[in-house]
Amino acid sequence: MTQRTTTQQPTHSTEISVSVEQDNTSIFTERRRTFSRAPESELDYQENNDLSETLSLDYPDGGVRAYLVVFGSFLGLTVDFGIVNSIGAIQAYLNLHQFKNVSTSVTSLIFSLFTFFTYASIILSGSMFDELGARIPMAIGIVLFFIGFFACGSCNSVGSFIVTFSIIGGTSIGMLAGPLTGVISHWFMKNRAKAFGLCTLGSSVGGIMFPLLLDRLYKKLGFENAMRIIASLSTVLLIVATTLITERESIKNSNSSNVVEDYDNDASEVISIAGKLRTFGKRASCLAKKSTEFKAMRDPKYFFCVIGASFGELGLTCCLTYFASYVTFIGYSETKANTVITILNTIGIAGRYIPNIFADKIGSYNVMIIMALLVGLSTLLIWLAWSSTSYSMASIYTFAVLYGFFSSSVFSLAPSCVGSISPTKDFGKRYGTMFLFASVVLLVGMTIGGIIIGDESIESYRHFSLYCGLISLVSFVMFVCSRYCQAGFKMLKKV
Repeated sequence: MTQRTTTQQPTHSTEISVSVEQDNTSIFTERRRTFSRAPESELDYQENNDLSETLSLDYPDGGVRAYLVVFGSFLGLTVDFGIVNSIGAIQAYLNLHQFKNVSTSVTSLIFSLFTFFTYASIILSGSMFDELGARIPMAIGIVLFFIGFFACGSCNSVGSFIVTFSIIGGTSIGMLAGPLTGVISHWFMKNRAKAFGLCTLGSSVGGIMFPLLLDRLYKKLGFENAMRIIASLSTVLLIVATTLITERESIKNSNSSNVVEDYDNDASEVISIAGKLRTFGKRASCLAKKSTEFKAMRDPKYFFCVIGASFGELGLTCCLTYFASYVTFIGYSETKANTVITILNTIGIAGRYIPNIFADKIGSYNVMIIMALLVGLSTLLIWLAWSSTSYSMASIYTFAVLYGFFSSSVFSLAPSCVGSISPTKDFGKRYGTMFLFASVVLLVGMTIGGIIIGDESIESYRHFSLYCGLISLVSFVMFVCSRYCQAGFKMLKKV
């Protein structure tokens, strides 16, 4: 039985068509006309978004196909953000070998530019996913990943590392992140935070696997062959992930139709090669315009969320990049340093999943605020106040356990926080816009962190731990502000 109803929204001249098919699955589709007038205020703009979200697709929120997508995203993020979580193992090795006579303030450019290109390229990746689906950005990301990480094994200068590792490798990470995270929003609504938590477990698994693997490969085969093996193994996992993640066609077609409206899709142009090139050029130009949604920054709750997520990522990335070097500086071996990174990421598995279960029940922002506060306090009280004065392994392990849990939850809750205040069809753009801002914050913040460490001394590492702790507290304050914009002082409200 198929029932078809049409409702008219007089204020916005919006026609909604709903079809329900009884085959054990209800499929809701939406067709929207262009607004007869532009929203006159931010309130109108938000009401339009709320209308779109309320009348949008009914999400599976489970089932074999949906969880295969989650598994594919998990495999991809095992490589993608697993490498990001293992960056400390790479930095510590370079600091003791290739660049042992080079100041950290100089080598920090490698890692600050890596994070910049990672986060900046998420903008294009998110938009490409919104408009073209998952396969194209995944294919581009896989090719760049293999080239960048395979080639960086042969590098010995800061400049060559910047080209291969920072620019090519960083861009590949960002290109993969958009579809790997955005596809979850196509399949989950009520259980979205839990689904994000499950797929981002991959970054913790990668953060466990890669430091241990690198430590063994460094000793047996050297840096060059180690990076080549990592590049090859990762490429295989990414190809498998690509076969599993698929967007929902109804959402993809809606997004694609928005692009087509922006230029004349003339059939005669498509036939000829010149026509194909012109069509591609128009589509690329349109795609570039749709890569960001800066007007969303006028929404205070999104604005504060972006700042909070950016500073949260900065604090996490600074710690993951330089904590292993801190461990070796105070007298412990490379193996111990890599073990600490492994412990931090192992505990991160629980940190990425458990808080997300509570987030689905009490709200993503409520959980995020608590976790962001605990990240800042653990940095200041354990790393700064205890470890940098006692130099004990007990303090290092304690910090790795607590910080690993709290910081991983902040990382995994960020997509859910953005998704909860964004129309599903625009998630990629808003996620990309957030990371455009984050890329600038990370470029500046990581460079400042490297300058603070400088030629390395215990005093400089104390200043650096203070820097990381304060950054995390700024993130906490920003998420509090975003929550206030949504619920005011209603402390018990699910947000």
